[in-house]
Amino acid sequence: MGILSWWKGNNNNQSQPDNNNNSNTPKPASPQNPKPDLKPAEVPGMNGAVEVPRPLNVTVFEFGSVAASSDKVTLAGYCPVSDELDPCRWEILPASGSDAPQFRVAF
Repeated sequence: MGILSWWKGNNNNQSQPDNNNNSNTPKPASPQNPKPDLKPAEVPGMNGAVEVPRPLNVTVFEFGSVAASSDKVTLAGYCPVSDELDPCRWEILPASGSDAPQFRVAF
């Protein structure tokens, strides 16, 4: 499973041949929690703009501690993962507690 596996989709949905020879063999149960519908939907009043939901498997790296510095701020960044070379977006946030990280990067 790669970083962009959510983008390419799952190839396990291919149909498989039906084996009627073993009628006594129990069939696997269907999953109880199917994946949520992640199809883009048009946003009303936005001239045809489409809202694309974020995938559920976002990776976040946090390191450092604001307890070790006197600044009490967290440098937070979001780095989009794509085939294009998109720049990361950075923001300085006030530390939310004594155990807050100095750096937080989300991919």
